[in-house]
Amino acid sequence: MKLILFGGAESGQAEREVRMIVQIINEIKPRQVLHIPFARITTNEAEWTGDWFGRYARLAGGIEYLNAARRGDIAKVKRPLVFISGGSQNFNLLKKLKASPRLRRLISEASVVIGESAGAMVLGAYLRSKGGPGGSALVKGLGIIKDTIIEPHYTQRARQALLVQEMAETGARYGLGIDAMVAAEFMSGGFPRRIKKIGRGRVELKINRGRL
Repeated sequence: MKLILFGGAESGQAEREVRMIVQIINEIKPRQVLHIPFARITTNEAEWTGDWFGRYARLAGGIEYLNAARRGDIAKVKRPLVFISGGSQNFNLLKKLKASPRLRRLISEASVVIGESAGAMVLGAYLRSKGGPGGSALVKGLGIIKDTIIEPHYTQRARQALLVQEMAETGARYGLGIDAMVAAEFMSGGFPRRIKKIGRGRVELKINRGRL
């Protein structure tokens, strides 16, 4: 599986980030793209309202766009490229995925998964969940990326020390910090080696040296 993890977009950057993602998708040329959007329930920012990805995306001819929030789209899916978008409600995203064997299977069997912000976080072994009962808490993710915790918006929101703290609390071997408007690309079986950076900014791998 190829994983392409974006660190998200800050305010005013949504359309620019979508252009970066769509360029990658158009180069891969999948028959279908399945967008999993459940990390963003409500927002006051116009650029993120509704099916914002579908609104900004300019997919190449022959690529079918499917949205997991639309009834009937899941029934049309056959081994798509999976795009998991971000938002402030990563607890809701994780809950939806854990409640849906079908979606989890589509993710685990995909040849390419693109995760953006919260959509990247849930792919790790652990994540700091937001939007659930009791506020912020460290919980188990999907574990697609083994023994790892991921922090998006890395330097923009000064999460360097937080990532180290989260690794210590969970015992995760690896921490991956990814700046906004930047992506880390790698093969799941090759992680943490051969991480390719896409865009300008920081992608930082941390290793928990206190673990045997």
